[in-house]
Amino acid sequence: MSSLAPRLWVGTVFAAVALAGMSGGAHALDRRFELSPSLLSQGGEAPAAPRSEGRSVRKSERAPAGLTDYTVRPGDHIFKILMREYGLSNREAEALIPEVRRINGIADIRRLRVGQTIRLPLGAAAGNDDRGRSRPIAREATVAPGSRGPTAKETGHLLRMTGYAGERETHDLDAARRLWDGLVAAEVRDARPIRIEDRNFSLSLDPENFPTFPAADGGRILVDAEGRIPPLVRALIEEKEPSVRIVSENPRNRRRFLSSLLEGAGFYSVEENVSLEFGADPRLTVTADFKVEKSPDSLLRNDVILLNVDEYRRGVPPALTGFLRREGFQLVEPFPARGESTPPASQTLYQITASEPRDIADSILRALNLRYDVDRSVELFGSGDGGVTLFVRTDRYFENGGDRFVVSHFDGDPVSYTLTRLLETRGYRVIMLGDHDDFRVVAEKIFGRLRMPGAFARYDLVPYREAPYGIQMSGFRVPRSGSATGGFFTNAALNPLFRDLLDFNGYSIVSY
Repeated sequence: MSSLAPRLWVGTVFAAVALAGMSGGAHALDRRFELSPSLLSQGGEAPAAPRSEGRSVRKSERAPAGLTDYTVRPGDHIFKILMREYGLSNREAEALIPEVRRINGIADIRRLRVGQTIRLPLGAAAGNDDRGRSRPIAREATVAPGSRGPTAKETGHLLRMTGYAGERETHDLDAARRLWDGLVAAEVRDARPIRIEDRNFSLSLDPENFPTFPAADGGRILVDAEGRIPPLVRALIEEKEPSVRIVSENPRNRRRFLSSLLEGAGFYSVEENVSLEFGADPRLTVTADFKVEKSPDSLLRNDVILLNVDEYRRGVPPALTGFLRREGFQLVEPFPARGESTPPASQTLYQITASEPRDIADSILRALNLRYDVDRSVELFGSGDGGVTLFVRTDRYFENGGDRFVVSHFDGDPVSYTLTRLLETRGYRVIMLGDHDDFRVVAEKIFGRLRMPGAFARYDLVPYREAPYGIQMSGFRVPRSGSATGGFFTNAALNPLFRDLLDFNGYSIVSY
């Protein structure tokens, strides 16, 4: 701004505007330029402007001291809420989740009801900045009634007025600028500082304290991160420069800051909390914080942007990025993944490709590491049964945990069926297969006889907490039982993309 102190400058502008309004005698002063007596008594310091005009801001209901109420929206889970809405780092969110679960009695942090109110222990929470120094977590700065907030001269650089680590805020602002360079065409960029010349006043804003971003429609977005622009000055800017849109969000709250930037950018279409599904079984679900269509023909030109703000533990593998590009989507993650880069603990996925009942049973038994005999005759009556000896032929025979198991295929012969059932009276656990049994039926019979808990359902194999995508697949998830190994069993076909994604997330795929 000018060399005058902020309070003196605002008072000077007010006086000039007021005199201009009085000179006509009959013209009332526009309400946007009026200043209240309480403002004048504070030396001209203006109250903080609203955080974002034209946007609905969710307000917390009254909660006990140290707790903050939050209303669940579609696609929310606690980990994402803490990082997206309150600016916590991955490590801070991890540390806070057990307490959130305890306070709210939540078993699964990903399964929240839309509209549900949860309480977050943010009031007394503390974390560390990038240098390990203690700092408060994501709380709005307030000014006590009757007191004035610090002036720009007292607080110095804008990015250091919040009490957070300035290096982190500068990093977030720089990352947003790099993102913006890829979204807005070079010909619409205007790097000039905000300066307004009028016959009654001269207004300029320091571009370091009040940075600007170009809008796609030729306008400019003015960042007032702490709402420090007084209402009078704000009204002058909006009156004289209607192409300038003022954003009152701090870059440290990445989600809200980028949401405000995108809202004021003049793009053809911007959607929040987007979910895209590909395939049926298995099904790939890709989530994005924002979907941006820069122009009406973005979809036809394969130029749709998927933007993620959250810092996930693991990044997106190249296989998925390439797939999305072929589908017409450009995945952009301006904030690189933090935390662990190694895959989670290895899990085994058994893909059963056989289609005949006997072959399906053989594949499952091999996957369970159960050795079996083929076409074995087992004793129904022996020498201790009054001299009667009777052996019955079985398709498969194996033992596990001290139990004897028989697998027989029913071909319609009533005698064979009766003999096989009589084996159950002699302590054998019989698995009877039918001509039309498919993978699900055969697996249910085998797991049921083995007393291995596991129901056929659609499971989340890749959790959304780890990455901005998830894989859902139908099958059985069974634990180890005796000498039988456990794992995930499915007959779903896996194309190279799903194999790459599962391998990236620690799955070993074994096909039978």
